[in-house]
Order: sequence, then C-alpha cells, then structure tokens
Amino acid sequence: MKTNTLKKAAHILFTGFIFTTIIILSGCKSDDNSIPPEETTVKINHGLAIVSGAGDVKTTFIQGLTNLNNSSIDNSSSTEVGQFSSIYSDGKSMFTAGFGAPATMKKFVFDKTGKAILDQEIIIPGSNSFSSLEILNETTGYATVGGGISKVIQFNPTTMRITGEINLKDAGDGLFYSDMIIRDTYLFITLNDFGGSGIAKIAVVDLNTNSLSKIITDDRTATLFNTLTSEIMTADAQGDIYIQASGLFSDKPSGVLRIKAGETEFDKDYFFDLKAATGKTCFGLYHFGNGVACTTISENDDNFFGTDGANPAFRYRKINLSNTTDLGDLEASLPNTFAASRTSFMKQVSEEEVLFAIAGTEEDALYSFEISSGTVSRKMKSNSGYITGLISLK
Repeated sequence: MKTNTLKKAAHILFTGFIFTTIIILSGCKSDDNSIPPEETTVKINHGLAIVSGAGDVKTTFIQGLTNLNNSSIDNSSSTEVGQFSSIYSDGKSMFTAGFGAPATMKKFVFDKTGKAILDQEIIIPGSNSFSSLEILNETTGYATVGGGISKVIQFNPTTMRITGEINLKDAGDGLFYSDMIIRDTYLFITLNDFGGSGIAKIAVVDLNTNSLSKIITDDRTATLFNTLTSEIMTADAQGDIYIQASGLFSDKPSGVLRIKAGETEFDKDYFFDLKAATGKTCFGLYHFGNGVACTTISENDDNFFGTDGANPAFRYRKINLSNTTDLGDLEASLPNTFAASRTSFMKQVSEEEVLFAIAGTEEDALYSFEISSGTVSRKMKSNSGYITGLISLK
C-alpha cells in the first residue's frame, strides 16, 4: 500500500534585493510575483540495511545513500521494515526479503527527500521466510520461500504481483529451496536438506515452461545451505556456475562444485575441497573475476549459528576457484564476525573495490577490500546495529 508523500514546503524566491519577511494580511497584496523553484530532489545511488535488536526481537532499518563516503552510519534517517531482512534491487527500487512468518517481500521506492517509502508487498501465508530473490527484468523475478510451505514463485517486480509458481514436488520432501541463479533459459535452485541425504542437490528449471527439468546430484559434498544475507552460487565471465556447500550435518567436507557453461550437470572433473585446503568448515561464496573469490571459515563449528553470542567464529578467507587453492586470511587484523547467524555478504561496488560486512562483539561495520593490492580497511562504522545488505541503484 502506498504511503502519502511529505507535503511540499513553500519557498519564496528572493532575487536582486534583500527583503524583510512580509506577513500577508487580509486584503493586502504581495509585490513578489516570482515563481517558487522546484523542490530539490536527492539522488539516491545506494541502499543500506541495518538490523537492530537482540534475541528474537529484531527489526531492520533501511535507508538510501547518495554515496559511500560516510565514515559512520546510524538509523536516524531510516525506514523501519519490521523483520530481519536482507535487501535486493532491480536497479531502481529496493526489495526486502524478511525472515519470520509469514514470509514477506516488500518493495520500497525513494521519495524526493531520499526517504525509503513502502510501495507494495508480497506475503506468502504458511511460509516462514524468503530465502533468495533473483530479479531478471522489470516484469520477471523469482523468489524461494521455505519453512512451513516451501515453494518457488514467479513475480512481477514492477506490480509486485505473483505471476506463477514452479512445482518442485518431484524434488522430494523436507527440502529448503535456498540460493538460485539464472543462466540462459534455466533457473538453478540449490536444495538444502541439512545434510540428511549426504549429497548436494540442485533443481534445474526450464524457464521456457516454468517446469522442473531435472534434479542433479553430487556425492563429493553436501548441505547447500545459505542464509538471507549470504550467497553460495556465483557465475564467472565464461558462464561457469560455482556452488559452495558447507558439508554441515554430514560426513562430507565443505567444497565447491561447478556447472560448466552450456551444461546442466555437475562437472565431474572439478571439485574444490575447501576442508582439505583450509582445514575448516566454510560458508558462502563471492567471486570477483579471474578466479579470485572469498568464503568465510568457521573457527568453531559448535558456535556456527552464534549460540555463544560473546564469541564470533567466522573469518573471511581468500581462495582461487580456477586453480582450487587457498590464499589465506583476507586480513589478519580483522575481527571475527557472526556470519551464519547475523550477516555475511560481499558487494563489488567498482572494478577494484569490494565492501563486506563485519558483525562482531566490538564493532559492526562495512569494510573495504581492494582486489589488486589486497588492502583491507574499515569503510563505514554502524552505530545502530549490524549491516545486512548493500545495493546500488541506477
């Protein structure tokens, strides 16, 4: 439901001379016949989400930014969403995907002052959370929902109306539909059974018919698990898709699988055993070109989901997808972060710069990673909570 915009303030243009304030009384006329200027429009180029609260009581605040030059950020100019949410974009608007029943996706636009205004929303009764959004164009987007009723919906990002549903019942029961990626005429959807089967599974959907084409599996790793803020699928410039599995709750190692360009099967000649390379359980996958990528490693699997709120367990780790090598800690001076339980994302904002979130006990912040030099520095400190998403707008 659209909200009312703020009423425009009246402006009087003074030109040529300095006038004192004139109080217009009944029957009196003003000698100033100038036309009020147009209200200045704030150009929003980025969107940011911050989660505040503790325990089960959490809410997300979103805001627009003209640039990324602020050294600190807070919620003073934000709009409250009402759920733990991550954010997505079609290049023009901000979309929030919320955790907590019922599964809710909201679309926000920015008014002339730069304020995020709720435009429309989609609610999926019976489902607990959105897992991932993939927006193809102005009229077509896809979203996975899970917890309770799991399904994949097709929606129109402009009108925010559900336009279809993809039936994945043949994929099996008890699955969470998590991360996804579109390539050519196929939608690849990771299927998470939390290690129950001991294999990795992906649903391959034919977008020409919006129907399940097949399920592909691989037994070299398992548990294709991601959270709202994290990603486990990425594609390189050649069109090869890489998929990261945590191996949680199974006897399989964390690893990366590949689906080569033009193929719809796992590449049997490629497997990046992350557990063997790093010695740790890994979570998430972010690729920046030429094989350079990052994941996060867990230093304590017993605290993977942040049950010990005083001891964050994750660190960002550099890897090379092309030659399947571990490149070590992203930066030794970085504090540990709560990746799986709070936030874990990396956003490439230029050819050279990647921004990523740290959610720790000492600070919540965005950090900057320079790809060519490897330099890491703090970009923006949050004074109001941990940052769960960053988008760019055209």
